[in-house]
Amino acid sequence: MKIQKFTYHDQSRFWHLNMMTLNQLTLIVGASGVGKTQILKSIYSLKQITNGYSINGVQWEVEFLTNNDNTYVWKGKYEKLKTGSEEALTKDSNKDAPRIIYESLLKNGAEIINRNADIIMFNHAKTVRLPQEKSAIYLLKEEDEIASVYFHFQKIVFHNHWMANSFLPVDDIHLIMNRYKTIEDIQNSDESVKTRLFLASKISENVYKQIKSKFKAVFPYVEDIKIEPYVSKHSMSLQHILFIQIREKGIDHWIDERQISAGMLRTLYHISEIFLGTSGSVILIDEFENSLGINCIDDLTSELLINKRDLQFVITSHHPYIINNINYSNWKIVTRIAGNVTTRDAVDFHLGHSKHAAFTQLINLDAFCEGIEQ
Repeated sequence: MKIQKFTYHDQSRFWHLNMMTLNQLTLIVGASGVGKTQILKSIYSLKQITNGYSINGVQWEVEFLTNNDNTYVWKGKYEKLKTGSEEALTKDSNKDAPRIIYESLLKNGAEIINRNADIIMFNHAKTVRLPQEKSAIYLLKEEDEIASVYFHFQKIVFHNHWMANSFLPVDDIHLIMNRYKTIEDIQNSDESVKTRLFLASKISENVYKQIKSKFKAVFPYVEDIKIEPYVSKHSMSLQHILFIQIREKGIDHWIDERQISAGMLRTLYHISEIFLGTSGSVILIDEFENSLGINCIDDLTSELLINKRDLQFVITSHHPYIINNINYSNWKIVTRIAGNVTTRDAVDFHLGHSKHAAFTQLINLDAFCEGIEQ
């Protein structure tokens, strides 16, 4: 999946993102508070909607390309309810959840879904009455023509996986290992990146060695890495918890992740995502530089630039090294007037001629420094 165009309106927040285009690698830059993180959250909300969540007062339109070169346009709008929580996100069916006012899905220009508050038309035929608060993509995901669309939206990744442990019930550890036989099985799974790393260490020695090699290039004092399950009593039941461990040169014992720096763990997860992410994934990374030292930023930025797999990255950053080393053709400069947010290309501000010149012009640009349009 590759998202090509996207616009989003959140009536609860009085926040509107004008139509933006996205590249295979999109770097979102701009002053603090202009809405960079909210753009990523809005993209991720598309996955939530396809998973059956209703989101109060949002409206969206997204154009995306699937792996078989079909172009889809999906748009929709939820009603705005006056609720106690202005950020209502609901999955359970109930009369208080916001309903969809309209929804449509086009494939290569041909209509597949056309829906209003009363009916859902699927391939020009009226369906049985279905819950009004849930997306038609969620409701019709068992249909062959919709299953592919649903599957592609599951490839949007945006979570702080480096901050969480992977817990697996004791009985499941062997089932999970038996479920995946090849590296392609792992890459196409919906397991956490930590679990995928564990599976790769057991199933694909070649890929696991490549991940370790990339990691050790960033941290040359690291001699080896391993990830193993340990039995832990969690939530009143026995579970396996996956622990990452490293061995450093000159130290005769393994160091587990509780003593490993956040920057090292985040670096390992980012590298793992590049090697083990599902083909066609859209990976959203907020403040790419967080917890990373300059050595990590250097190598990870290079990995993004030479990424040869079918992965789309949408990242935000304030760090000069990252901005300066990603070609200005991939920049999206964010500005806003009140809650109206716009993203513009570098050429719109006449930035360019050379990478260094573009960066120098960017950091002196009022729209970049202030972010607020007059």
